[in-house]
Amino acid sequence: MSLPEFQKNYFQLFDLPEDFALDQAQLGKRYRQLQKELHPDRYASGSAHEQRLAVQYSALINEAYATLRKALPRALYLLELAGMSKEDISGQQIDGGFLMAQMDLREKLVSLAEMVDPATALEHLVTEIGVDVNQLRDQFSCAYAAGELSAAASACVKLQYLEKLLLEAEQMESRLIDNQT
Repeated sequence: MSLPEFQKNYFQLFDLPEDFALDQAQLGKRYRQLQKELHPDRYASGSAHEQRLAVQYSALINEAYATLRKALPRALYLLELAGMSKEDISGQQIDGGFLMAQMDLREKLVSLAEMVDPATALEHLVTEIGVDVNQLRDQFSCAYAAGELSAAASACVKLQYLEKLLLEAEQMESRLIDNQT
């Protein structure tokens, strides 16, 4: 039985560079390859120990893939690998201008239902948030590459705000669709 080491970090597990920018196609290809090689069904006739290890490795691969696949969890994981704790990250000070902009975006989201064409307004709002998300991802990438972990963590906290707002926008979109039917 040739199973990988549990001590490897997620990037090592997938044979990928430890970097924010990832080749998603390569990540997906390697994920499918690892799942094929290490799926618990392949070890059904093995010892109880081998079966247990296969289940644990399969869970590790799924967790690693889920973390590396999306930008925010990947960024947070990179900060963790760099030695920052969750408390270090969440304790970052956020500038008042950003918080005011978040309040403005949230007010726009809440007031959508009262608009004549809420679907179009929601589409514009999601586009606006998407632009901000891309800028913050770039900020994180540059700060992380430069070793400026505090600035990278700050970008992550801001990304968390925007990702939550995007989730709320998706929920609003579902409600608008439900109301049309």
